[in-house]
Amino acid sequence: MKRQPFRFWMTGCAAVLVATMAGPDAPDDERSAQARDSRYGLRETVERLSASAQRHGLSVLAQVAAPRRIGGAGESLLIVFASAEGGTPVVMAERGAAPQAPLAVVVRADALGAAQVDLPSADWDGLPDGVVRELTALPQLVDDALKG
Repeated sequence: MKRQPFRFWMTGCAAVLVATMAGPDAPDDERSAQARDSRYGLRETVERLSASAQRHGLSVLAQVAAPRRIGGAGESLLIVFASAEGGTPVVMAERGAAPQAPLAVVVRADALGAAQVDLPSADWDGLPDGVVRELTALPQLVDDALKG
């Protein structure tokens, strides 16, 4: 079932993007439900994601070290993609909820030198058609980046 956001806006504001990182802890975060394992290290995975984004018509708006509570024990990065609509989408699920950046992934290093890419849920309703297409295509963008 698709969720209707309480609030939705497009932004390129760094302060808002930092606020999205203060969201749910990893066990509750829906991103982990669509995790993809990467055989590449964290840095190479990030480079591959950036290149795949360009091939899919997106660019990287921000790349920020993610707090440990989001990424777990190892190093992690939040990659926020810019929408072709301008800026990146931000949603709030309900009044008082932390803002979320659904066009972003968290890349976490694992203990073996590989990485994991956690994707957001794309089950938002009432967003612009172009943003919906980008959110729906995000798993394919990640899969393209991680293939050999």
